[in-house]
Amino acid sequence: MEEKNMRKKYLSVLIGMTLISLPYVTFGEGAETAQSNSDSSAPSATLADYVMDDLVITGQREKVLQGAYARNNTTFGLLGNRDVIDTPASAMVIGPRTVESFTASTLPLDKVLSVNPSIRMAGSNLHNDFTYRGIRSNGTSSLINGIPGLMTQFNAPTYAMDHIEFLDGPSGGYTGSAIQYESTAAGGMVNFVTKKAGDEPRLIYKQTFTGRSNMGEYIDVSKRFGAQKQWGVRVNAENLRGETGVKGERVNAASIYVNVDHKTTHHNTNLFMGYRDGEVENGMRWFKLGNVDTLPKAPSGKNNYSFDGMYKSTYGYILGLNHEQKLNKTTTLFFNGGLNHNNLDNNIMAKFSSYTLNNSNGDFNLEYQIGGTPQNTYYAQVGTRHEFGSPSVKHKVTVAFDKSWKQRESGITPNYNNGTNNFGVLGTGNLYTGLNQTSMPITKYRTGLAARQQMWGVTALDEISYKKWNLVLGVHHHSATTNNYNNKTGNLVSSNTSSSTSPTYALMYKPNDNWSIYGSHSEYFDAGTPVGNAYRNAGAILPPAKTKQNEIGVKYQNNGLLTTLSLFDIKMATNIVVNRTVAGNAGTWLLQDGADRHKGVEWTINGRLAKKWSVFGGAMYLNAKKEKTTGGRQDGTRVSAQPYWSGTVGVEYNPNAKWGLMTRMTYFGDSYIRNGASKLVNVPSYTVFDAGVRYKTKWKDSSAVFSLMAYNLFNKNYWMASRGDQVYVATPRTYMMSAQFEL
Repeated sequence: MEEKNMRKKYLSVLIGMTLISLPYVTFGEGAETAQSNSDSSAPSATLADYVMDDLVITGQREKVLQGAYARNNTTFGLLGNRDVIDTPASAMVIGPRTVESFTASTLPLDKVLSVNPSIRMAGSNLHNDFTYRGIRSNGTSSLINGIPGLMTQFNAPTYAMDHIEFLDGPSGGYTGSAIQYESTAAGGMVNFVTKKAGDEPRLIYKQTFTGRSNMGEYIDVSKRFGAQKQWGVRVNAENLRGETGVKGERVNAASIYVNVDHKTTHHNTNLFMGYRDGEVENGMRWFKLGNVDTLPKAPSGKNNYSFDGMYKSTYGYILGLNHEQKLNKTTTLFFNGGLNHNNLDNNIMAKFSSYTLNNSNGDFNLEYQIGGTPQNTYYAQVGTRHEFGSPSVKHKVTVAFDKSWKQRESGITPNYNNGTNNFGVLGTGNLYTGLNQTSMPITKYRTGLAARQQMWGVTALDEISYKKWNLVLGVHHHSATTNNYNNKTGNLVSSNTSSSTSPTYALMYKPNDNWSIYGSHSEYFDAGTPVGNAYRNAGAILPPAKTKQNEIGVKYQNNGLLTTLSLFDIKMATNIVVNRTVAGNAGTWLLQDGADRHKGVEWTINGRLAKKWSVFGGAMYLNAKKEKTTGGRQDGTRVSAQPYWSGTVGVEYNPNAKWGLMTRMTYFGDSYIRNGASKLVNVPSYTVFDAGVRYKTKWKDSSAVFSLMAYNLFNKNYWMASRGDQVYVATPRTYMMSAQFEL
């Protein structure tokens, strides 16, 4: 704990030094800055920088749709930037206003991601889990500036992000290889794009208050340097402390991130790096079902089910580098790479992160375990892009090679207070009456090597354009090795080597500037799944799971409004939990058996409804069922925690330039999870509303923006189906107030 406090002191000093130096960094050389701003060679403010309420957007005006809740341009993996309507796949980009409105420090990451209807909420402040077209994902399956492996499962620096890009469906053929932890990228790609310096220097201070007592301070400073402003530096820092909307739950964090970019006519370089130290106290929200046939009534979202001593802390740093070098008019070389060193150094939690309900009255035992998962991830990709062809037929050929490395440790614990080395028991609890804790958890442990994974791959793509047609042909090959170790002895327990070749192809027809029609096929292979300690076959490595998707869709864009309708069919080899006895060893086993078939329809709408009205969101119908399981034992049953219908729609009204009024509705249909006897139990549907107001004014010669958000406006109590066969106690009504000043 002393080491933890020392890290916080160092980071607080660093942030303080940043605050002190900002006026000099931002506004030094004032005469020179003024002169360069008046230079006729500088980009026109009316074309490149413009103000949309309290947001300054750098780039072409039309790239951010009205309201700034979405953008109409995206990064199509290795094929580069383009408009969403020109992407032969289902794609969506949530804009800076969305990131700002739905990333309160006390809210899970999925609150903002679920603005995309492909994303369904499944996380908490402890884990950044979500499902993508019904497939479990988390931060480790996301990218930052196109680089995989920089996010963790436990925190996401969204305040340093400008916008978030989505490419639905398996995208390995467009992005390259990657290694995840307790998740997969088979459902789609989530790419966080960092904030970069605009043409004008900016210094922004923001103060937030959310939950019961959580106070946050944010600094955002940026400036461009050089005769042509070719260098840009943007620094974002965060310091937050206090209680969330759940009584007794606290989220504390301090972090700093820096983005440096350099642009010339021949190359484009971007460096993003940062450090974060965070902790969550008393964040318990997950439950499993024992032999319970009916889900108990949802308790109050304000209840806290954490035993005394429950605590999670993590710290680490990331670095990501992108570089493009233009050799001539037709050929470009590129590099994408990075590293992520993250240490979950304290994790005193419920057994496998959740309690097990013993009956429909809501009784459970306070079973717990401790540990840590230090992880190091590395990634490197090099490639070339070459354009050639005739005036009528044009080719863009991309070839890339990449490699990923990941090493993970896990906790080694002594005997718990019940005499076992599996888990401890601290007392009992009830959903409605609270906890009866009779002892305190042990806190000391050490870690040892648990797993090493490597994956290398090669991707080749040819994008062919002919008049109103666009054809993409691609192939991706990768080889992966997964090694599991005994974390006490360091001895190799199991190993698996696999390889796969996956085709990618898409065809798009664009009859005019407003419409596009497309069809696509994409595939994805993971590296194999190490079986965790929750199962009898712990230490085994399940075979790599292959995912295939076919999709057709149509897009329409006009007068600032962008909408997409798509139909998709995903087939994914699946791992299932089976109760059985092998050689006298009875219990639950994790096995690869059969496939999950996800057939769905997705609709998105973003942008301008009318002059003062903006809309964002969409809806998804998903029919997710199991097929080809051994003996047909689960054929035709619904995939756990996946409803048929879900969606979110938000509307903002701007009566004038100063005021903004917003509301959002989120619906999640009824679903099923399996209890301890593998019987399906219904989880009821729910509808939740958010609302907010924003006011822009002047405060002592500075631009100021005051905002108030209410999440779960009507304080609805409900169960959220989550993480397979678990349910999650909903977050209660939470207010967030903020005051932002541009100095």
